[in-house]
Amino acid sequence: MVLGVGIDIVENRRFSDKEEKFLSRIFTEKEMSLSPRVGKEEYYASRFASKEAFVKALGTGFTSLSPLDIEIAEDGNGRPYVVMNEKVSGILDSSSAHLSISHEKEYSVAMVVIDGTL
Repeated sequence: MVLGVGIDIVENRRFSDKEEKFLSRIFTEKEMSLSPRVGKEEYYASRFASKEAFVKALGTGFTSLSPLDIEIAEDGNGRPYVVMNEKVSGILDSSSAHLSISHEKEYSVAMVVIDGTL
């Protein structure tokens, strides 16, 4: 059963001149270590959109979670997925989150569907 759907769009240039100190408040060390040299703006914008879409699908926003509680990773085929820490897993219980990311020159968009039970 679908429990929630979230979508978010971010202008890539919002991440064009952000310093590491700022980025470390939003992205995990692993996310930052995987950032490409070329396309950093799209990378960070798409991950931020993914985190926003996730909390929208939960229906909580960032009131009960921090952006650092949510990590966006990719499998061996480049398919993105949400890595849930203990706090997020406790909220979702036996539910799962499905993530899709897309980006163009100026914008990145992410959509999350949560299914299962809360």
